[in-house]
Amino acid sequence: MVRRFHLLSLGVMLMFVATSTRELMADPAPPPAAAIAFANDVADAMIDRLVALLFREFEVTTPANAHIGSAAISLIFNDRNDDMRLVGTVEPLSANNNPGDAFETAALEQAMLGNNFARVERVRGQWYSRKSIAISTAFSSACVHCHANFATVQNPWVGALMVRSPIP
Repeated sequence: MVRRFHLLSLGVMLMFVATSTRELMADPAPPPAAAIAFANDVADAMIDRLVALLFREFEVTTPANAHIGSAAISLIFNDRNDDMRLVGTVEPLSANNNPGDAFETAALEQAMLGNNFARVERVRGQWYSRKSIAISTAFSSACVHCHANFATVQNPWVGALMVRSPIP
């Protein structure tokens, strides 16, 4: 009886592993258009709110309080949040400000030319709407309060705001 139970358990485990392996190896069809549209709208809403936050930061930041604003922005764009990030090429950079995958590499290349970038793709099995907005030092003269080196960069395009929204 115990042996049959072990054989049955082994059989169930093998079926689970085989099913899980097939699911991981399968390339499922893209999500429906309505789900993609919803995720695109959410990504756009994220961008709207983050840009509003950044422009508010430009308004209130002075040389005297730049260190406080810099610390606050660092907490908002913390390294544990994969759904919104600032990626760039000009110091100051943390490890999380470098491109993390092929999308971010391509998006940063486009941002350095002043272009936005977007696509729908799977990340670790989850479909996402991913978008990137090019960031320029020309957006505000207040950038130099926190990024003094921005005053001397040759290319005003210094990075990108990256967002992703899961597709339900």
